[in-house]
Order: sequence, then C-alpha cells, then structure tokens
Amino acid sequence: MCAYIALRVSGRRAWGVVQDGHVSQGAGVYRSVAVPTWKRGSPPVVVRAASFSSLLLGQMVVPGGLAALLGLLLLLESLGKTWREPLLLLGVLILSAPTGLAVGVKLLIAGQAMARRAPGAIASTRLAARWAIRHNLALSAGLAFVPFLEPAFEPPQIVLLAFCYGYVAVSLAHALLLRRAASALEAYDAAQEADPAPADPAISASSA
Repeated sequence: MCAYIALRVSGRRAWGVVQDGHVSQGAGVYRSVAVPTWKRGSPPVVVRAASFSSLLLGQMVVPGGLAALLGLLLLLESLGKTWREPLLLLGVLILSAPTGLAVGVKLLIAGQAMARRAPGAIASTRLAARWAIRHNLALSAGLAFVPFLEPAFEPPQIVLLAFCYGYVAVSLAHALLLRRAASALEAYDAAQEADPAPADPAISASSA
C-alpha cells in the first residue's frame, strides 16, 4: 500500500493534462467562442486497480520462494520413506515455482510502471499478463493429473488441490485485468495525442 501511494505521488505529473470541457468566451451570439478547459490527468480506474493488485501479488515473490524451498526439502526428506503426504502435488508446485517467481517479478515491474506511467508501461503490463496466463494454464494442466496419479489422495489433499485451483483462477482473472489496463493506457495515450494540450494550459481550480 505504501509503495503504491509513493509511486502514485512521484508519477502524478506523468499523466499530463486532459480536456475538462468548454467554456464560452466573448459577448454576443456571434462573438461567443467555445474555448476548451483543462484539468490534470489521472490514471483510469482499471489502471489503478491493476497497478495496486500487481504490486500486492508481486510481493508474494519472497514468501513464494521460501515455500518452494520448504517444499523441496520435504520432498527430498520423503524419498525412500513411507510418506502419506501428497508428493505428486508437491512436486507439481515445486516444478512450477521458477516460472511463478518470474511472474511475480514481472508483476512488480508492471505495477510500478503503471503507477508512474513509465514509457514501457504498456509493454511490461502485457508481458506480465502473458507470463501469468501461460504459467497458470501449465500449472492447472499439471494439477489435473494429480488425483489420478497420486496413490494417497485423501480429503485433506482435495482441499489443498482446490486451494491451488482457486489461486489459478484468481491469477487468470488478474491477467485479464492487466490486459484491460494495457488497453486503457493505450487509449489514454491516443486521446492525448489526438487532442494535445497547449503549451501553457489554464488548469481548472478543481484539479490544480
């Protein structure tokens, strides 16, 4: 939360100015001229949501890495022993950890870029979305084999598998949010290029 606020404040002026409507200037019907007014720009709502959630999910890189390391240690310890834990499920999660950590890093990069409207924000946001979709589709495919190949698949393991699929669903939904945010950033850039502000626009008092 603090990181998001700091990035928003530091990148506030990166959003430029946008039109805030028109006002009539001049006396009389024939002398009246519609003059555009301007206000300080701000990120679209979908960009704010995507930036904040990306920073939040990206911070899971550290605990995610520690969890993968712990799982690997448990898996190594179980070799050659009679073990009742879901080894296959554990193995799938461990194998998916490297790309999962990569997704977390890319989410952090995209979240920071969106908050500051960095030059590469659109590209980094779409890249994070692609990585998240591919990672979670591969993970869900691996998880699908677990109930059929796991010899000791019992109710506690079913709950753990359901939790994993729940996380996959959330991650895929977030990837779609990233795509919408990238499109919103493109639309924002296009609108400013199509209707550029003058060199010294008069900013309305409400947005100053």
